[in-house]
Amino acid sequence: MNEKALEYMNGDALHHIDMLEALKRGLGEVAFASDDGVAVLNMGYTYMISAESEETLGKICAKLKRPQIVAMHQARFVPLLQTRYGYKHQMECLQCAYLPKEKLDLRISEGIDLRELTLGELDFVIKNYDHLPDERYITERIGAGMIGAFCGDDIAGFIGTHSEGTMGMLQVIPKYRRRGIAYTLEAALINDMLKKGYVPHAHIVTSNAASIKLQEKLGMSFSDRTITWLYDE
Repeated sequence: MNEKALEYMNGDALHHIDMLEALKRGLGEVAFASDDGVAVLNMGYTYMISAESEETLGKICAKLKRPQIVAMHQARFVPLLQTRYGYKHQMECLQCAYLPKEKLDLRISEGIDLRELTLGELDFVIKNYDHLPDERYITERIGAGMIGAFCGDDIAGFIGTHSEGTMGMLQVIPKYRRRGIAYTLEAALINDMLKKGYVPHAHIVTSNAASIKLQEKLGMSFSDRTITWLYDE
């Protein structure tokens, strides 16, 4: 089943880089595979789904219990999933990846040091991460490896990876913005992933113009199709 899944996803590797990397890193497993569709299960509750036909999507859904979270790789099928499962929220994202093999210049601002976060910074991250201030999840992500930008004893910003392997959780504290810290943090994470043999990639909300501009500055390549996250909380 894995070979069939890989053959399908490699037909548009950039659009499926999140699914490919989840399998490569051991963060997911193939739950369904056919010639025109794949579902990858991550962490036991998130399904990344790609299907070329409504029939194949129906076959995928028939094999699954109601997924807690879905990353749907074809926008045209989002209404079908909403009708079937009734998710409360959806978030449309651009898929992008850093494809060169060369590491990036970090462009570290004067007075800024980079180091790995520890659980001693847990409360700070929970307080300052806007999107998912969940203690259990953030504890898990710090354990997986988050990078902090420090100015003396102050945390100026941080970045990490989500459970499926995408780069994210990028936050720069307001008083430290406009100093290139976001670029430095993401460049450092990209370099770390390259060292591990991974393809650095991210999902960027389509309305987040500043983040899209940052990805372009970093040299990320964008898929010409979007991914939609569907979830309740």
